[in-house]
Amino acid sequence: MPSNVPIRLFYSYSHKDARYRERMEATLKLLRQQGLTTWCDENIHPGEPLSSSIKDKMNEADIFVFLMSQNFIASDACQAEWNYAEQLSHKNKSIVLIPIIIATCPWKDFGRMIQLKALPKDGKPIKRFSDESLAWDQVYDGLKLVIQKLRSTFSIKPEFRKTMQSTEFLSQDHIPLQKIFVFPKLSSYSTRVDDETEIVIKNESELLKLDHAIIYGDRLSGKTALCRYLFLDLVEKQRPVVYVDLENIAKRRKTETIMQESYSQQFSGDFSIWKTQTDKLVILDNLTNDPRIFEHVLTLVAEYERVLITVSKDIFLAFYRDKKELACFRQVELCPLTHVTQESLIRKRLRQSSYASFSRERQDLPLSDGFVDSVEHRINSIIIHNRILPRYPFYVLSILQTYEGYMPNELAVTSYGHCYYVLILAHLQRSGISGADGQIDACFNFAEGLAFEIYKSKSANHRLESAQFDAFILEYRLKFVLPESTLNRVCDSNYGIIVRKNGAFRFSYMYYYFLGKYLARHTKETETILDDMIKHSYTSQNSFVLIFTIHHTTDTDLIDSILLQTMYALDCVKPSRLDDQESKIFEDMVSEIPSDILSPDSVHLERQKERNVRDLQEAQVEDPENDVVAESHELVNEIYRIMKNNEILGQILHNKYGSMKRDKIAEIIETIAEGGLRLIKMVIGDENELHDAAKYLHEKFPDLNPDKLRSFVRLLAFLWTVMNLEKVVSALNKPELWKSVDETLMSKNLPSYDLIRYFLRLDTIGQFSQSDRQALRDLWDKHRFPFFQRVVSLRTQHYLNTHSVETAIEQSVCSILGVKYKPRPKQLDTGPDSGRNKKSRRQKSSRQKRKSRKG
Repeated sequence: MPSNVPIRLFYSYSHKDARYRERMEATLKLLRQQGLTTWCDENIHPGEPLSSSIKDKMNEADIFVFLMSQNFIASDACQAEWNYAEQLSHKNKSIVLIPIIIATCPWKDFGRMIQLKALPKDGKPIKRFSDESLAWDQVYDGLKLVIQKLRSTFSIKPEFRKTMQSTEFLSQDHIPLQKIFVFPKLSSYSTRVDDETEIVIKNESELLKLDHAIIYGDRLSGKTALCRYLFLDLVEKQRPVVYVDLENIAKRRKTETIMQESYSQQFSGDFSIWKTQTDKLVILDNLTNDPRIFEHVLTLVAEYERVLITVSKDIFLAFYRDKKELACFRQVELCPLTHVTQESLIRKRLRQSSYASFSRERQDLPLSDGFVDSVEHRINSIIIHNRILPRYPFYVLSILQTYEGYMPNELAVTSYGHCYYVLILAHLQRSGISGADGQIDACFNFAEGLAFEIYKSKSANHRLESAQFDAFILEYRLKFVLPESTLNRVCDSNYGIIVRKNGAFRFSYMYYYFLGKYLARHTKETETILDDMIKHSYTSQNSFVLIFTIHHTTDTDLIDSILLQTMYALDCVKPSRLDDQESKIFEDMVSEIPSDILSPDSVHLERQKERNVRDLQEAQVEDPENDVVAESHELVNEIYRIMKNNEILGQILHNKYGSMKRDKIAEIIETIAEGGLRLIKMVIGDENELHDAAKYLHEKFPDLNPDKLRSFVRLLAFLWTVMNLEKVVSALNKPELWKSVDETLMSKNLPSYDLIRYFLRLDTIGQFSQSDRQALRDLWDKHRFPFFQRVVSLRTQHYLNTHSVETAIEQSVCSILGVKYKPRPKQLDTGPDSGRNKKSRRQKSSRQKRKSRKG
């Protein structure tokens, strides 16, 4: 019976031995009837270079046979064919090279042919057989075994492996997916109706225990990357799997044909034999809402015992969540990265890059925890607590790629705006927009106009009604050229930036980006709007729009207006000094706070704990869509105004410092610091107010102990103080500005400013050094009162818990702080040179041991 998988055989021989090739053709007739195809070039001449047609046939071949004789060895053309076949076999391990020895010759000295199994048996030349039919029978039997093995060997095709290993937005670096993949957070729930317990699937092993799973998530959340990773992992473990992209299949084909074509594209071997294996997994990526596609899915679910499906969240919720036909499927949501997995992704990406390009970090040094923190801070400043961008791998990697040097020549915006530009550009390019003919400008101009139209509509959810959107398009086309093909791509259902059915932007950051861009280009016409936004900058939506507007404009008046608004907020309150007098209210409480928080756990584990806390804090951050501030209470508005304006000013510092004069930078630094310190002073400035607050709580809850209530109020004030110090530090956290910040704050010569300087130092250094230890010593000796030293001690110990520091330096720091040094396991995360550094450390340790023995 002929097989549905043809095996392609390529003859390489000297034309002087043509009769042997013809005899072999006759010998293989039965195998050809069973699906073997053969090819040779009748017109090849000795010394002729390989033609493109010959190479094409060689690229298709599964088996190469070399008819070995003195004629073959003397032929340059045969030598070239051998060399090319060898190259192909190195790339594709399933390719088989078979020497057929037709005459006595030194074939074992030809290349690496001695390593191959030759035919006839034991490499006996065909000419030496008294009956050549016996020799050709051995050739037939040998090739038959090879063909059977090829048909039952399901090895992945190199070109498909390369496709599955490719990473979106990183193709220029050729980084395989496995090198940077981190397993995402997959959330599911119990299948019991009365049980709402969340089940987190932690790794691929737990996921693959599910025979039927449907994974849903936002577009670009990483569903396809997860499918590809699972596919490659199963291939590596030699477990049967097939991947089907449901978006790209022919809807009217038979399901069996679709599976066979998918298999043939991905693997060598016979599909009918592959189907006899047990524990097969079919991965169905990108389920659509097309009923014909769903029919294919149901057929596959009925035929195969294990099926995994991915689908976008909006399609899942609208069409499949309650489908009875999918009742056997565990519903699994693909969630944004946690801070732990984000750090893991950052480290993996940095190991694959020239990470020195991210900062002044030396390439030959280990990848320090402090350096990772600085890169992580940049990413978090763009994502902003999952409110601007979801914390998906695509966005994290895109931001890293942007910082690493992907800069379009025509781009004139700052790095912050550039990150969003690149993300939007990626969407447009994937939807079919070409930048070569001005289509990008047309798309951006349309999007800016739409964003402003949405803003004018006062829509609470940032969208237009269908009729409003159609009317806007008609009005827009009276002023600008907008081809229908361009509009269709902008509104592409998969990758467009606008959702056509509701006239909304696909992601909120796109709305803020284009609205800010419109306002920046029309500052005179929109002056009243901008003034109102600045006046009400305490709302998240206004603060986001202002950030983008400033990034798109060169108008310094806008920055000055925000500076003035921040300066005037709570201007009757002086910035906190946090000296020994002001901090007396914390004396009793400070004595109750543990002085020693050094952990015996590894730095790696402590960093995980810290990032788990960030996840909890992030979950409590208000959604900007629901950001409501009580405008009737001016004091609350003033507090929010300082907080939001400090975020805006921090973004300005981060991204416009290169085009700003030093005195303006110093003014912004001072305004941010004073704003945060005024917030602190407002709470701790009057001890009587804290007493009154405790008294009020006691009246509300008379059963509570008055002394404990007073302690609780002081604790809240202490936490408020530390929180606002950290917010100031976060706004000023830009390693390139450390010197400017240090000089500006040092001139104040107050404990509160010294705390900010020191906290910022810890957050911006790559590796804690002797100079940092000395800075701590100087600060410790300068301010000898309990509150200051306890806060500095706790912040420093937290740093030691979460950063690898040289043992000698860490012991010295512990001595300064008066805490006991605790040796703990340290997991140094080095960069691409990890092997060299580990070797260097082993050699250093070995030398130290030898010295110790000699002593």
